[in-house]
Amino acid sequence: MNKRDLVQYFIVNKELNMSKGKTAAQVAHAATLSTLAMMSSDSPFQNRQADFVEWVQTGMKKIVLKGKAGELEKLEGDGYFSIHDSGLTEIKEGSLTVVALPPMEKFEAKEIVGHLTLLKN
Repeated sequence: MNKRDLVQYFIVNKELNMSKGKTAAQVAHAATLSTLAMMSSDSPFQNRQADFVEWVQTGMKKIVLKGKAGELEKLEGDGYFSIHDSGLTEIKEGSLTVVALPPMEKFEAKEIVGHLTLLKN
């Protein structure tokens, strides 16, 4: 069997100018939410549960990208896992901070997020 390159992508809303700590917390929210959803028996991503299990068993590779609010909104509209802030610290309540995709092969994700760049700082 060929080794598959399964990755989970997180897209951070760069227009919010969140601090590093705030960004880390928001990505952690997205990771937790997406994991709980993928483990649920009524997950809308049931067809991806085998990918999820393989991804967990092979190291849970993650990549964090940055995008504009409109790009995150489009992904949210496609049904991916989205995080909206509660507005208790740095940003306005309801702001879309992060969208997480379910674990998938890199070539598949490239069609969805290939135009985005890495979040480096």
